[in-house]
Amino acid sequence: MQPPIIHKTLIVQELGQNGDGVVLADSQRLYIPYATPGDEVSLELALTKKGRYQVVSHEITQQGKSYAKPPCPHYGVCGSCQLQHLGDQIYRQFKRDKILKPLLFEGLENPNPLIKDPLVLPPGLRRRANFNFRCHAKGVELGYHKYHSYELLTLESCHILKPEIVAFMKPLLTVLGKSFPPGFEGEVFMTAAHNGLDVNVEVRDKTPLTLEQRELWGQFATHQNLCRLLVTLKGKEDFTLMRETPYVLFDDVPVESNCRGFLQPSAEADQYLTSIVCGFLPETPSRIADLFCGRGTLSLPLSRFAPVDGYEMDEPALAALGSASRKAQRPVTPIYRDLFKTPLKDKELVPYDMVVVDPPRAGAETQTRALAISAVPTLIYVSCNPLTFARDARLLVEGGYRIETIQPLDQFRWTVHVEAIAKFTKG
Repeated sequence: MQPPIIHKTLIVQELGQNGDGVVLADSQRLYIPYATPGDEVSLELALTKKGRYQVVSHEITQQGKSYAKPPCPHYGVCGSCQLQHLGDQIYRQFKRDKILKPLLFEGLENPNPLIKDPLVLPPGLRRRANFNFRCHAKGVELGYHKYHSYELLTLESCHILKPEIVAFMKPLLTVLGKSFPPGFEGEVFMTAAHNGLDVNVEVRDKTPLTLEQRELWGQFATHQNLCRLLVTLKGKEDFTLMRETPYVLFDDVPVESNCRGFLQPSAEADQYLTSIVCGFLPETPSRIADLFCGRGTLSLPLSRFAPVDGYEMDEPALAALGSASRKAQRPVTPIYRDLFKTPLKDKELVPYDMVVVDPPRAGAETQTRALAISAVPTLIYVSCNPLTFARDARLLVEGGYRIETIQPLDQFRWTVHVEAIAKFTKG
């Protein structure tokens, strides 16, 4: 027997951590996608065996003052850019709260005044993309997953990506259809490097390419003037055509890049991040440690002010940084180190009067515990995950550090992600 349907009309009170609108049904929080504070929502609810409400369907019957018209025709169907319906004020507040609320949860005292207004990058800058594709008898699907679905949405446009990536999608769709039979599927990784597109087509099949397929992909890469094209079969390289080694610029220094390796989402994000971190420098730094340095997004700009030791466990990234810094004659020393297993401690930290930490989403708990009991006077923590940032910030404060300021940086426009760049001082 189906439970009876309960009808309620409620007003959205706030936004949840994932950007959904929150309504209160008899004190129970229910989450409504694509809703903004002030929206009126008509709900069909069912009661579970435990007496909890479950949303069967919902309709936004009246938009509140926080609503903004989404610019993208794929909005609501595409699984990306779920915040296009937010007006500027509530959007900025949401990004700021993404950092504030975890800090409050961790028990930090009055962090609100320390958090600046978010810097929000405009759309159309994203230089990296990762698409899925599926070949069918009637054509090819190429794009992002639909909202909460494994179905693919073939994109005709995309407001967040650089125009050259968007323009490349149509010819890519055509060559995928010509090259692979129905049933084939995979992913396409691409980066708009400084000198052209770097593309990796990853096929979930081990069948080697035929001579005809190789010729087709070779002609395609040449015609599209790709910087590099790589076709891999379940991770194994099968075909490569490289016109020129792809590279990006960090502080005007060319650094070899890889479309499967980590980069910030845009060159503009690099510039904002660099400007913020360099603005936090002490007056006369003598030596700087850049932990989780990657290809040198921050190491190379910081080397203008003092010698930099860059620590990283991604060997290709470290090699790219070493080659670039030697050619540019920058005082950067790349050092291989798994900072999760063997963090810098005690005497190793003594030479540094500034340490930059830019870890992956998991944060850097082990390294942070070592830093917390160190005497390094200035720490800059760059985080892409507010939850692990709040945890590590608490550890630093418990170790005697003081949070000077936190600058939110919105690199991923219209998503729930936000970067936090924080300055900590001791002594």
